Amino acid sequence: MTADRYRVRSLNDPEAVDVTTSGAKAAGLARARACGFPVLDGFVLPPACSEEALGRALAVLESRGTGGARMSIIRHPLPESLNKQIESHAAALQPPFIVRSSSVLEGSGEWSGAFTSVPEVQVGEIGRAAKSVWATCFSMEVLERFEAAELAPGSAPMGVLVQPEIQPEFGGAALVDADGGVTVDAVKGSPRDLMAGWVPGVRATYEQGALLGDECVALMGDDHTRAIAKMALQVEEVLNCNLIEWAIVQGIPLLLQVQRSADQKTEEPMVVPAALAHPFALEFVRLAHRFPGEMGDELVLGWISAAPRDLAASAYTPSGDRDSVLRRARQIAAKLTAQAWGQPEDQALKQAEFVLRRMRSDRPNESIDALRELKPVDPVLGGRLLGMVEFLMATDAAPPRRGMGRWEPVLAGVLALQGDAYEGEPGVGGVGSGRMVWIDSSKQTGHVRPRDIIVTQYPLQNFSPLLWDAAGIVTVGGASTAHLLEVARSLTVPAVINCPIAEAVKSGPHLGMLDGGAGRVAVVKG
Repeated sequence: MTADRYRVRSLNDPEAVDVTTSGAKAAGLARARACGFPVLDGFVLPPACSEEALGRALAVLESRGTGGARMSIIRHPLPESLNKQIESHAAALQPPFIVRSSSVLEGSGEWSGAFTSVPEVQVGEIGRAAKSVWATCFSMEVLERFEAAELAPGSAPMGVLVQPEIQPEFGGAALVDADGGVTVDAVKGSPRDLMAGWVPGVRATYEQGALLGDECVALMGDDHTRAIAKMALQVEEVLNCNLIEWAIVQGIPLLLQVQRSADQKTEEPMVVPAALAHPFALEFVRLAHRFPGEMGDELVLGWISAAPRDLAASAYTPSGDRDSVLRRARQIAAKLTAQAWGQPEDQALKQAEFVLRRMRSDRPNESIDALRELKPVDPVLGGRLLGMVEFLMATDAAPPRRGMGRWEPVLAGVLALQGDAYEGEPGVGGVGSGRMVWIDSSKQTGHVRPRDIIVTQYPLQNFSPLLWDAAGIVTVGGASTAHLLEVARSLTVPAVINCPIAEAVKSGPHLGMLDGGAGRVAVVKG
C-alpha cells in the first residue's frame, strides 16, 4: 500500500479535511483543528484501506452470515506498509488510544451512532482495533440501516480515526437552533452513555447571553457551561456545523465531533378543527386507519359509515387472479356507495370522493354530518367486500415503505382532542399519528408495522432502522441529543422524550399521536 489514497495522515495534514480522504468524522475534526478549535491530535487510516476487507466480507455474507462476514474482516491481514505507518504516527502520541469510526456516511444524521469505537487500545493493538471498527459495517443493526437506506452492504468505505484516550470530568452535546439559541446536554464523566441514549443528563439553554439550567450549572459550573455554548456558536459560524460533542478534561473544553444536524424550524402551534371532537370522527378515523391508502378510500370509506358497527369481513376464497378480484371489488364498492348515498353509482362515487376530501380539510364538519346521514347498506354484501379488501391488502405488492398516509393528519387531530394526554419534552418537531407499539428490544420487533409510533424506554441507537418509515418515536427517558434523536431529525420523524407513557402503551397497541415540538402525546385505548 504505497499509493497516496492509502496514506495514513495526521489530523494536521491539509488533505485530512477531505471526506474521501478521512471519512466524515475525521474530516470534520481536521477542519475544526485547522481553524483553531480545541481538537485532540490524532491520525487517520483512510477509507480506501477498508475496501479490500469489506469486499471479502461481502463475498461471504450470504454463505456465512453476519458473524462470518465480521470474522473475515478480523482475520484480514493488514499490509506491512500500513502497519509501519500506524506505528510511526502512534509514536508521536500518548497511549492508550481510542480507535473511532469515520465512515464516509457519518456526515449524514441518519447514520449517527451506527458504527463503533474501540477504547483503551495500545500501540500494538491499533491494527486489530481498526479491523473491529470495519467489522461493524456488517453488524445486524448496520445492515438493517443499509437496507432501510436502500444501500448495498459494505458499499461505504470506513475510515478510522485514532486519538489519545481521555478521561473527561464532564461531557455531552450542544445543539444550535435556527434562532441562535444553544441547548447543552451534559453528564459527569464520558458522554458515551448520554449519546447512546441510556441516560438523560442535565440540560442548559443559552440565548443572547442568558443562561438557564440550574442542574447543568450545578454539575459543571457557570463558566464551563457558557464556554461550551459559546464554542458551539463559534463552530456553527465558522464550520456551519450546528451539533457538537464535547468533553472537559482538566478544566479544558475539547471538541469530540462536529456535525450538521437537520435544521428544526420553529413550528406554528397545531391547529385542530373543533368538529374533530365529535365521537363520530373517532369512529371514522379508526376505519381509515384499518383500511389505509387509496384502496381504503376507493373501496371502503365511501360507504362503511352506513354499515352496522359490528360488520365483520366475511371469509373470502379468491377466484381468478388479483386483478379480477380488484375489478369485482370495485363493482361491489360502487353498488354499496350507491345504496349509502341514494344516488346512481357514478354520482355516488363522485359525491363520496368529494366528502372524503373535505373531511381531510380544515372544515370537516359538513363531511361529518353527511357521512352520519348515509342510508343503510346491504351488510352481507358489505362483509363480502371487506373480505375481498383484506385479501387485496394482504397481497398488495406495494413497496414496504409507505410514507405518511393521507388520513394521518386527521387521525392526529382527532386523537389530540379525544385522547388521554401525556406530557413529555420536545425531541424532534412535527406531528405523527398511528398505532403506538412498545418495544423492549431491537431484537423483538416483529410486531412493528410501517407508520407505527415506536415507544421505548430509552432512545437507544440500535432502534434506528425502525425509524425509516415510522410515524414517530416516544421515549420514557433519554436526551434529545442522543444519536437516535439525531437519526430522527435527519429523517424528519417527530419525537417526544421523557414521557411517562409506558403503562398506557404496553396494554395496547392503541392509536396515538405525538406533537414533537410541543412534547405532547395522546392515546385512545380500545
